[in-house]
Amino acid sequence: MADTRTQRKKKSTLWWIIGLGLTLVVVVVLMVLKKKDNIQVEVETVTTRTILSSVSESGVIQPATEVKIAPDVSGEIVELYFKEGDKVKEGDLLVTIQPENYRSALEQAQASLNTSKANYMSAKADLGQAYAKHLQDSASYQRTNELYKQQVISKMEWENAKLLTDVSRSQYSSAKQRVEASFFTMKSAEASLKQARQNLNRTNIYASMSGTVTQVLVEKGERVVGTIQMSGTEIMRIADLSVMEVKVDINENDIINLSIGDSAVIEVDAFEDKKFKGKVSEIAYSATVSALGSTDQITNFEVKVVIDRNSYIKDPEVMRGLTEEKSPFRPGMSAQVDIFTDREDNVLSVPIQAVTIKKTEAEAGPAGEEKVKNDLQEVVFVLEDGVAKEKEVTTGISDDKYIRIKSGLNGGETVITGPYLVLTKQIKDGTEVTLETDRKAEREKKKKDAEPEPEGSN
Repeated sequence: MADTRTQRKKKSTLWWIIGLGLTLVVVVVLMVLKKKDNIQVEVETVTTRTILSSVSESGVIQPATEVKIAPDVSGEIVELYFKEGDKVKEGDLLVTIQPENYRSALEQAQASLNTSKANYMSAKADLGQAYAKHLQDSASYQRTNELYKQQVISKMEWENAKLLTDVSRSQYSSAKQRVEASFFTMKSAEASLKQARQNLNRTNIYASMSGTVTQVLVEKGERVVGTIQMSGTEIMRIADLSVMEVKVDINENDIINLSIGDSAVIEVDAFEDKKFKGKVSEIAYSATVSALGSTDQITNFEVKVVIDRNSYIKDPEVMRGLTEEKSPFRPGMSAQVDIFTDREDNVLSVPIQAVTIKKTEAEAGPAGEEKVKNDLQEVVFVLEDGVAKEKEVTTGISDDKYIRIKSGLNGGETVITGPYLVLTKQIKDGTEVTLETDRKAEREKKKKDAEPEPEGSN
């Protein structure tokens, strides 16, 4: 009997334990479900603001005006009058190339011209003689012809007179051709002399503009190739460093939004926490293509942005003792450029991350046909009494933080802005949510209530 009672007692305890366990499981599941439904979100109020649409790209600083100095003639450099960093004025002598060979060529050209002039004068004298002989033979032939008609002389004498006249005419014509040929030979010699003189003068290279020598690419004693023969050897570069620009490559998708004169903000890596103003000065019409023919092909357009001098010449930290004629920027420095392409004032806007994309369901047409197939629609979630309400919107321009709302909102609504995974994966129309700030305040309150009251409190 005692054993039976003991077994009944054990069974009763077992069932009680099982029931308690099931209850705990149900409570835990309910708590988890409640926690799962209670999604924490971040919000922001829909308001009006100014939106500046921009295109951002990194680039390289370079002078707005820079010329490459290359010789017209070949030879050895015997003098370099300036070094990198020196200031030069237009017309200053920069480089001298060994002139001896060109001086000899000039002397030869002068001698050749003198010979040509002498030949020309001799040909003119021969022409005069040929002309006089031709006149004499022609007069003699006329007299002989009259006598022959009167049958005073024989036919042989008449034929001899006629032959002399024809020969002298031919000699006169030949003399005129020689004069003409010697004249053109003289002109060719004059041109050769002029070219030889120019080549000699070109051994001295002068500055074509005022500025600063930014690069010297050769040394004294090196041989250079002139541009007359081929592309030529670049000797140095002169630039106007008072006006600097940033050269950037803009993608083909963004280039259509840019215009000459668009304002820009420039950040130079060498000057931390400094921003400079600028304007678009040039936009290329021809593209530069990299990785042509591959899947990684990129099509860009070169854009130049001039840096506004007024944005830095009064800043002592940037100028560092430089005069206003000099620029603190050096060719080759890296820079980040934000070009503003559009501006809209006092427009409704929300944070960019608040706008998500959804696919609309296909709608049936009059004869069962689908009118809409997998159309994409922009939506935001508005918080109303702790519930997320889906609102379809139409958007406009955007900057790096906010996007314009053209339709779908009236202003003053509270839109859900995050977290990203919550917006894209968890929230749907009608989902109950909790503000992250409310949950934080609730946790702080519970923590405070759990703390013991200080002694002496009522």
